[in-house]
Amino acid sequence: MAMKHVLVGNFRPLSDVKIAFQLSYFAMSASCHCMSVHHSIELRFEWKDSFFHTTSLKHLGFRIQLGHKPGESCRRPCPAYDNDFVIINVHSIHEVSLDFCNCEHKAPHFKQLLRARLFPAMVTDPRTAATFSVLDLFHLLSFESKVSAYEFYHSLARRTDNTGIQPIRDRYSVFLRIMHEWRNLNVLKRAGRGHDTAGVDATQEGELAVLCPVCPHPGKNLPPNWETSDQRWLYAGFFAIDTNFRLKHRLVSSDTKDPGLMHGWGYFVEECQYKTYLAENSGTVQEKSTCISHNAVNMADTKASNGLAAIGVRTIDCAQHDMKLLNGVGDLQKGEKYLNMDYIIFSALARFPHLTNINLSYNIACQWHKKLQDRIPGLPIKLQPSEQQDPLSEMSSTPAKKTFNFFVPKFHLAAHIEAFQTAFSFNWTLGVGRTDGEAPERGWANINHVATSTKEMGPGSHREILDDFFGDSNWKKTTVLGRIMSHKLKEAVKAMHEHRLAFEELENSIRESDLGVSSLATWKAEIEAWETDHTNPNPFER
Repeated sequence: MAMKHVLVGNFRPLSDVKIAFQLSYFAMSASCHCMSVHHSIELRFEWKDSFFHTTSLKHLGFRIQLGHKPGESCRRPCPAYDNDFVIINVHSIHEVSLDFCNCEHKAPHFKQLLRARLFPAMVTDPRTAATFSVLDLFHLLSFESKVSAYEFYHSLARRTDNTGIQPIRDRYSVFLRIMHEWRNLNVLKRAGRGHDTAGVDATQEGELAVLCPVCPHPGKNLPPNWETSDQRWLYAGFFAIDTNFRLKHRLVSSDTKDPGLMHGWGYFVEECQYKTYLAENSGTVQEKSTCISHNAVNMADTKASNGLAAIGVRTIDCAQHDMKLLNGVGDLQKGEKYLNMDYIIFSALARFPHLTNINLSYNIACQWHKKLQDRIPGLPIKLQPSEQQDPLSEMSSTPAKKTFNFFVPKFHLAAHIEAFQTAFSFNWTLGVGRTDGEAPERGWANINHVATSTKEMGPGSHREILDDFFGDSNWKKTTVLGRIMSHKLKEAVKAMHEHRLAFEELENSIRESDLGVSSLATWKAEIEAWETDHTNPNPFER
């Protein structure tokens, strides 16, 4: 039985003793005027020697012709290098015969592949490509299931042949390279960088990050003349700082061998400038804690780091919506050294030069904030609050005078000495609502699953994979923010009425006596005096 009718390419006729089963198909993309592989051959058999043998598309005579509309023949087909081509698709890995167009209107080979929705492994003489479908699938699966490229690729290999009899062409390292480029191109595309006449190299630091839509951005979500409002606490920035020590990075490769494709364009700080600053200030000695014995402070210079390029990752997030800030992530080489923290924190705050009120939550804020004013002049000029200018903003570049308020997250607060439990409490501070400051902690459970993969990567790949995951997390939160905010607002209004009623009942019961009336007046005066000026006696301390 001869097979004469196929959808794409030229099948050589099979003899009567050969039977080929095609259990999937190749679909045409007429709108692109090119062939697009949407489905793969799931099982391929050939009848020989009285039983079925597995075979390949290439052996069956199937040829893919690029560069022409469906149904057109090419007058000058040019086989792939050494007539050897592998396509990684959603269902399996195929060895195929592929012809490029070599007619007078020909496009470069890599462009012919891209127009067929095949991503080439290299520009010159490509011999491997992955379909856009498989790259999209793995990209989303890595976000949702945290599957590694190794696990995904070898799952495809087993789908191709799960017996182990026919060795599958090893394209794992090629798939890694393709996926690295795919992630980079996607984030550039989504940021609109393809429309900039200056090209990709003109991308600014932090430009590829997904912004928190609720953080205060002048010209975007703040009313006119917000700077002169008598309720400026409404327009304060709430930022939380934390370190994840599970996101370690082994001393693998180097920045020279694996510099990455982005240079501070996302969430990580620009690496060269960061390491230059650390090297120039490496002799700085960190003072010991005057609170409880904070290991994060006291062991910052001694934490074990043998075989590690980084012992963890420091991030600064929106404290109310748990979104990573652009240029607010950096590796830690030792412990939680103020040197690293100052640079990363003020890199993120550089994107908010117009804010006048900044609320910072950090589990060792009681120690870190000391002498901060003395350390700021040692930062690069562009990171100093008095000089900060946001290159991504179209607003006036004149930086505003800032007021910093320091807090300890509510869960961590009880571990501090009693005096600091009131001085750094969200509960006893005006204008901060019910913020708990623990936002970064809620995101670690999701990202920790990728630590096994990222710790073995080169430095550039390590940063860019984490950048991609942080960007996906920000995007998912953005898509559901409206629904979540609506739900929380309704719950808050309901709770407000319940708490107000309970408070009024308590206050009325106190006012039933003259002593109660005078006590309320005294308490109110003491609290208002302390809220206005913290040098006054703290009424919340025993």
